[in-house]
Amino acid sequence: MARIGPVTLLVAGDSYIEPARILLMIWEGATTSGDTVTVIERITKALLWAGRTDSTQTYVGANFGPEGIHAPGGFTLKTISAGRVLVYLREG
Repeated sequence: MARIGPVTLLVAGDSYIEPARILLMIWEGATTSGDTVTVIERITKALLWAGRTDSTQTYVGANFGPEGIHAPGGFTLKTISAGRVLVYLREG
């Protein structure tokens, strides 16, 4: 069954445990300059995306193109200083 809407990651350790192909990640929210976020592949721990803020209001994203990036074991929010990460899936 197709998923409607993004996967929302709020705190370190939040995970999506199904295989997925990620099209887009958006980090949004009130932050402090220098805050960081990292999302990793859940099983292999490979880095999928990392971000760092340069201001107090964050809207930072990464578009991985029409094919997206594969996360065969799902994905986990490894670190987040503030805000939330929205993960849009092509398949999942």
